[in-house]
Amino acid sequence: MNYAALLALLAALAFVSPFLVNLATQVGVPRGFGIVTTLTVGVFIVAWAVVRQRVERHQRLEARIALLQARRRTAPHDPRGYFSEGEHLGDLLTEAGRPREALRVFEAYARLLQTLPEREGERAVTEAVIAKLRRELAEREEEHGASV
Repeated sequence: MNYAALLALLAALAFVSPFLVNLATQVGVPRGFGIVTTLTVGVFIVAWAVVRQRVERHQRLEARIALLQARRRTAPHDPRGYFSEGEHLGDLLTEAGRPREALRVFEAYARLLQTLPEREGERAVTEAVIAKLRRELAEREEEHGASV
């Protein structure tokens, strides 16, 4: 979330609110109604900004994931096809809330690394991430099974 933009929006609202309330009072709107209306509008503006920012962030993330998946389909044996701006496709999928897909991607990447002896250290890190994802998925399935 872009906290600087949110704080700027709140500061602008705090600065403009008294002017709007005074203007409403001069027009004949009761002061209490003007304050409530200004705060309500402010809350809607802040909510709209936050939702818009989150949607745009999610769309950028999904676009990066789609780009990497297309790159992997065109060059399946290229380990660089799993990375965008230094982030692994599996990490992006995890961030997007798709852990099963992330696990499959990390497993495919681990299989690719087995063919590349110069990437031994990277293989160990990938195996650790795979183990962590498997544990998280098993915990989720246990929680889901217990709640049903």
